[in-house]
Amino acid sequence: MYEIKDVAQDIKAAAKRRRAIMIVTPILFLMAGLAALYYIEPEYKSSTTVMVERDETLNPLVLYDMAVNMTSDDRLKSLNDIVYSRSTIEMLIDSLKLDSGIKSKAEKQQLIANLQEKIVTHSRGSDSFEISYYDKDPVRARNGAELIANHFIKRKLKLETRRHEETVAFFQNKLDELETRVDRQRDQADNITTQRMENLPNDPEVLQERLQSIEGQIEDMQWRIIQQEEYLMHIRAFQKQPNGQESFEELYKLPLSDIQFGEELSTLLNQYEDLQQQYTENYPGLRTLSEKIKQVANRIPAGIESNLKRLKNYKNDLTRQKSQVVNNMQQYYMVNQRAQSQKSDHSIYEGLYNEMRVKLEQAKMTRDIGKKAADQFIVLDEAVIPAKPASPNKRLVLAISLLLGLIVGVAASALAEVMDTTLRDDDDIPYNKPVIAYISNE
Repeated sequence: MYEIKDVAQDIKAAAKRRRAIMIVTPILFLMAGLAALYYIEPEYKSSTTVMVERDETLNPLVLYDMAVNMTSDDRLKSLNDIVYSRSTIEMLIDSLKLDSGIKSKAEKQQLIANLQEKIVTHSRGSDSFEISYYDKDPVRARNGAELIANHFIKRKLKLETRRHEETVAFFQNKLDELETRVDRQRDQADNITTQRMENLPNDPEVLQERLQSIEGQIEDMQWRIIQQEEYLMHIRAFQKQPNGQESFEELYKLPLSDIQFGEELSTLLNQYEDLQQQYTENYPGLRTLSEKIKQVANRIPAGIESNLKRLKNYKNDLTRQKSQVVNNMQQYYMVNQRAQSQKSDHSIYEGLYNEMRVKLEQAKMTRDIGKKAADQFIVLDEAVIPAKPASPNKRLVLAISLLLGLIVGVAASALAEVMDTTLRDDDDIPYNKPVIAYISNE
């Protein structure tokens, strides 16, 4: 049975047979790595680290709602946008004189793309960043890192200064607009209120007193109308009844002293009562008085109806006066409401105006503080001339070459062993036949 021990022996024998390949191949790869290191031009890396102090160190307003929008995080977010911009790369080309030999736009575009790959940015936390620049010249690598960092700081401060100036100008324009609007609304509100108040007939207290007086008069007229209608009702009832003492009962219900022909009727009724106590119904004097009473009573309805018409007309006139007073009160209320609305709108715009003044002062303070914002950029590590190249990494290249050589050597040895058809022992014979003789190597 073919055991693991036999496999190990076979591998050992194969390695012994192919030791030349396994030794020569790594040596060749190692030599190729050395040759590559000789021909590859080294690149140097120079870095500078800049810290951005937080705004509360210069601007105490960041502790309140009036905080400015000039934070360190914003600067770091725009780091790559500025560093990798075309203007930054062109500045770097002009400063380091890298455009010598550039004849076409395509070559310059390729140079810009290559330089962008040689710049590396890295944020350290939230308040610092590192800028690295690779170049074949160590001095130029140092100068490039310094130029990029300084350009970023100057460009960022310029952008922030312009933003602060635009913010101040914006708030100033809005403040002027609001001031004009507030003054115009104040004048309009005063003029409209004064004009409408002058057109009103009375003030609300006089209107209220007049309304109460009219309502009292209307109630009095209504009561008097009811009385006159009741008087008329009794007269009509008297006229419908037959002759006799009983028919006079309706007349006794009337306030004879308050109605027209009442006194005359009262005198006749008294005479009738005196004669009635002495004589019977058939007495000619009683009949004569009864006819006179009826004649006087028949004249009374016309007077009552005239009074009713007069009272109703007067009541209607009072009702119209009441409607006019109520209309005046409603108009006064509406004018007052509009005046209050005008004042409310004026108060709103005045509040916006005051708030805009505060924001303008904040913007001015932010602008003034921004002029000193350069103090927030602190260079922690200045760019220095590198003593050793950053690439290529000789140890890494040689290690990779040696590893590749070993892998290729083992693979080549395995392939050579598989492709080898030499018969070395009985197991290599593909036919199951007995061995007759062996051929010696000697």
